[in-house]
Amino acid sequence: MRLAFVSVMLAAIQLVTAGADAQVVLTGRVLHPRHAGSEDLVPLSTILCFANLSGSQAEPGSFRTWETEPVGWFRISGGAGNYTLVFANPAHFMRPLMVTNVVLRPGEQWKRNVMPSLECYGLDDRQWDKNPASDYWQLFTARGSSVTQVGFKLVHDGIDGMGPGKQNLVVSIHRRGPGAPQRWKQIGPAMPVLDVDSGGARNYLWSAGWNSGEVPLKPGETYAVHLRAEKPGGQFQAFWRATQSDSESCYRQGNLGTQGFQRRQLWLAVATDGDGLLIPYNKRVHKQFGRLTDCLAKWSQTYVARGRGLAAVVLYAAVSGAQPPLGRQRVVVRVRKGGPGGPIIGIEKIAIGNGNYTGDASWGTFGAVFAPGEVPLEPGAVYAIEFESIENYETLHGFVNIKGEVSNDKAGFNPYRKHQPDGYAPGTAFRLGKDPMDFDLDMQVIEYEWASDNWPEALHAENLLTNGDMQAGSRNEERSGPARIDSWGQFAIDPGTAFGHVADGAEPSNRVARVLGGSATGKTADGGYVQRVHRLGTAETYRLSGRVRASWPVDDRHQMYVGFDPTGQVGNPKAGSITWTVLPARHGVFVPFLSRPIRPASGSISVWLRGRTTFTQQWPYKADFDDFALRRVRTDVPGDNTR
Repeated sequence: MRLAFVSVMLAAIQLVTAGADAQVVLTGRVLHPRHAGSEDLVPLSTILCFANLSGSQAEPGSFRTWETEPVGWFRISGGAGNYTLVFANPAHFMRPLMVTNVVLRPGEQWKRNVMPSLECYGLDDRQWDKNPASDYWQLFTARGSSVTQVGFKLVHDGIDGMGPGKQNLVVSIHRRGPGAPQRWKQIGPAMPVLDVDSGGARNYLWSAGWNSGEVPLKPGETYAVHLRAEKPGGQFQAFWRATQSDSESCYRQGNLGTQGFQRRQLWLAVATDGDGLLIPYNKRVHKQFGRLTDCLAKWSQTYVARGRGLAAVVLYAAVSGAQPPLGRQRVVVRVRKGGPGGPIIGIEKIAIGNGNYTGDASWGTFGAVFAPGEVPLEPGAVYAIEFESIENYETLHGFVNIKGEVSNDKAGFNPYRKHQPDGYAPGTAFRLGKDPMDFDLDMQVIEYEWASDNWPEALHAENLLTNGDMQAGSRNEERSGPARIDSWGQFAIDPGTAFGHVADGAEPSNRVARVLGGSATGKTADGGYVQRVHRLGTAETYRLSGRVRASWPVDDRHQMYVGFDPTGQVGNPKAGSITWTVLPARHGVFVPFLSRPIRPASGSISVWLRGRTTFTQQWPYKADFDDFALRRVRTDVPGDNTR
């Protein structure tokens, strides 16, 4: 049955083509190199993906990457628009990954493999330490500003392998100093890893986390991840691989085996700040689904912001067994400044559930994603994240679970508490948004480190057009001979069209591309310039920008056009695949132009610049084009705009 389901789902993906349906599809896999320099990619399963459209009205889509073939695969469908995605699992070593500005028109598909950021990693389980050890120290050189996640994988738990026995381990970070690692200074708090049970088929990943800033790093300095048993005398065995690099050396301690530094790299992953995201409120103890709170319509949690914008929130929760499963339930997420009674900041978002369902019980997470700028924050200020169910009579009434229990029609959800000894001292949970509790909600808050005023128009700096500033070519003045502008072809729908490569009268050192007609030539005109841009990504979007100036505003006899063709063809200016914008609204001055996002159909886009007039009397027609660029839309997160 599982294989049949996989075949059906993959076939459904293949059937989605541009224009076939009104919905869009976002699909791909979450992958990471096995180790630095390796082309072998490791798929990451059980990673949550939430995708929200910009604005506050649409509910998001969600997915949990597959553990079976194709491992690490995700697929979300929904309506057209501008999507922001988060890939996260608060109880996993993977650092959250944000993808922004995924602009899709009806029927389009976004297909991309995504790769999270790791500071130090070696995800290789083909070799292992042949003897148990009491401690391992894995060295790494810092690039980020603080550690937020550490993950590792063991051959044996040190108790009984595949048996029921288990033990707690402890993870800490130390700055390298003189002498043996036992003397090195610990940076930040140590984190327990509870109930470690590994061996044989129990090939689990183990991890721990910290809030941003708890384990500060100095880029360029060397640190070590220390793994040890919580109880004195405890031991365990780790996966590792041979390496010739001193910077990846591992120090081993134990009663058996070689002691001291080894040219080995542990199966280890270290994630740090420095990618434009911050995690001020993290799940630090990576044990899931501990104590529940109470099934109510509203819960809040206060915290102190570190960044300048909210990016995503993932909350661990369950819902009533006599209600629809978590994947069919939603909560609205609001941010209030100062506390649960404070004013709402920015826009609210709908969070969708993603979890397990047994027919009479459902548990997992709610997730919501915010685009840059939708919820601005002040570093150091206190905020309350408010969750409120939006289920109603229509969505709850008449539901019957596997035991025959009928819904009571009462909207509500039951968050989990942070698992001890995790806690968040600067904040607390609030019952119904007003009563403070003596515990904190189990969730992860992800922020944008930097603000952005208009992120949907954020573009990479590289201009993919050649000679977009129109400076290079065989220059001419009006009627002084043929004009050729380097890298631009000419087209003439009307054979009377004339072309110029002329000095701008207001700025003689600047050259512009010109289309001429009217009394300037005594002829009508319709034509212009075209350029094809190759080697573009079909999962990327691009924007065309430039400036245009005409001797007439748009009327029934004079028009300028800027066009683009996502098929990349350059032979037919009348093709229906070209999208034209008519310009300008006023004459005699340069008017800026910015296109909507463009997605290539198959790796290339053609740019069309066109002037047209049917008037041949009294006044010349001049259509000027200058400073054109095709740039890739930024799908990462805002950076430091002050540098």
